[in-house]
Amino acid sequence: MSTGEKLNVTELDFDQIKSNLVEYFKTSDSDFTDWDFEGSNLNTILDMLAYNTHYNAMTAHLALNESFIDSAQLRSSVVSAAKLLSYTPRSVSASSVVLEGIFNASENAPPRLTLERGTRFGVSGNDSQFNYVLLDNVINLNLENGYYIIDEETSDEFRLYEGRLVSTSFPANGSDNSTRYEISDTNIDISTLKVRVYPTQNKAADTPAVFNQWSNEINATKNSLIYFISENSFGRYEIQFGNDSFGRALRSGNLINVEYLTTSGSKANGIKNNFTLNSPIPYIINSESFRVVRPTDSGSYGTSGGSEKENLTRLKQNATGSFVTQNRAVTAEDYRNIISSNFQYVENVSVWGGEANIPPIYGKTFISCIPHGNYNGSFITEGDKQSILSYLSDRKILSILPEMVDPEFVDIKLDIQFKYDPNLLNESRSELISNIKNDVLDEFNKTKLNTFDTIFRHSALQKTIDNYHPSILNSLVRVYVHKKISVPSDGLFVLGDNELTRPFGVPLTSNEGKALVSVSTNVPWTVNGEVVYIGNRPTLNPNIYELYTYSIEDKVEQIRREIGYITLTTGIITFTSNIFSDEDIIIDFTATPKSNDIVGARNLVLLIDTQESRIRGYIDEIASGGLSRSIKYQPFNRE
Repeated sequence: MSTGEKLNVTELDFDQIKSNLVEYFKTSDSDFTDWDFEGSNLNTILDMLAYNTHYNAMTAHLALNESFIDSAQLRSSVVSAAKLLSYTPRSVSASSVVLEGIFNASENAPPRLTLERGTRFGVSGNDSQFNYVLLDNVINLNLENGYYIIDEETSDEFRLYEGRLVSTSFPANGSDNSTRYEISDTNIDISTLKVRVYPTQNKAADTPAVFNQWSNEINATKNSLIYFISENSFGRYEIQFGNDSFGRALRSGNLINVEYLTTSGSKANGIKNNFTLNSPIPYIINSESFRVVRPTDSGSYGTSGGSEKENLTRLKQNATGSFVTQNRAVTAEDYRNIISSNFQYVENVSVWGGEANIPPIYGKTFISCIPHGNYNGSFITEGDKQSILSYLSDRKILSILPEMVDPEFVDIKLDIQFKYDPNLLNESRSELISNIKNDVLDEFNKTKLNTFDTIFRHSALQKTIDNYHPSILNSLVRVYVHKKISVPSDGLFVLGDNELTRPFGVPLTSNEGKALVSVSTNVPWTVNGEVVYIGNRPTLNPNIYELYTYSIEDKVEQIRREIGYITLTTGIITFTSNIFSDEDIIIDFTATPKSNDIVGARNLVLLIDTQESRIRGYIDEIASGGLSRSIKYQPFNRE
């Protein structure tokens, strides 16, 4: 019988378990009270007891943690828990692109031509060669002057997906309806999966039945041609069929054929080069280089939407979010969960009600999406937008109308100055400046910005710069925002009574009565041979600054005409008159935000423009020459 403390059973560490056992025996009324536990055979026995207790405790601890989706660490455990929530982990997603271009046709070419599924194209980029394939038939290829033309106005959407089509078959096990058929390819994009079942092993002679993936919207009966897909414990996808009660069961002798796209995922994002035809097609002699269709007037372009397999963090979030949503869109979070869970090409989603819009528009829900592989201007296409809206149509509240809007990129331009101690610097000043741009600004973009619902925190960035290198003693970071507007040679048109708006994305400051914005162009701006500029000046309304064009004659500013205005509280440029130029130009408007901290609300995506930002370093006079040099010390100016 013990006369000391009871045995402590709360420890999991081996050494502590053994120590507790020794202490227990020393304080008990047993024959082991005065034993030398380190120098006797009892030490070996205690090791065995401690190891056994340690292993059992860890097994129980891990088993309990792995039973819950929040605490599970193994992917197989998270996948198993997600399956109970009716959630299928997202697979690798193929990058896609919409093209337009022309094919050179032969002399006897028919007036219409159909490109078949599987037509291959090639492109080089990102230090690799990629194959893109057509997954749908393109019907509207009309012969015009010896060419088959694909463009946005006369053709169906010409969308290609990165990867190659793979086809594989399995003999059906008609005696066991619970049989699962594993797809061994780990790079499968399951959104491209097509499942066909042939009555016999003779594919050439039989007509297959097409099976569709089951979802909550399908009211399945015993005759429904459906299949179920899930991820197994090895990280591979497997399909299963019905049992003649819930979905049609397979019969002995049936042949299962699956066709899918195996893809490189995110590696093929951001390619802007010309695409070339790789498949031989009757009546086509060769193809001109195809170009990527710009998704919007203001965005850059390139392949996008490719993503890797859903990681553990996203899997936990999407599985629980999908379960909470219960396949209905009521709150903003419901919309976000539905889109994130069902559209693989979407990386980030922002949703806000019409009452929170600027200006308020009641009865609407606004949705903005960023595709995987966002390269500062990549937008989902109009076809993708319609797919999302169509999917939401049966899940939304009837009186609420969802509307898709593009992300609005807020380009932050920084003026960074710092003082440094040259005695602590082993590299050149130019190298230090380059490293700040690469290691601080680029990393800040990746980890803090470049998505929805972010905040540019001025003090956090300045602290990162100050702590980047021991030689940096202090810094000053001035924050600006800028908006680049392309003006083609045929003019930036404001038609009729319509006004053209371009937002800075943040409220602006009048800079204490000075010019609100600075304006520059990439080339000398001329109209009918005369060099012109854009100016701005305050109006009677302190919230409005007028925009006008002017020229310089005898060193005097000559105003030509008013072209619009800028509203400080909203940070919106409004053009009320057409702008012309003798050649294509880009006008860069740069303004000072009202606050150094910038909030990425609604569809705003914040991004530091590292190319336009300026970084300057100065030797600290006191650090380099002692206190006697303080009379020469020049602090940074606020302006």
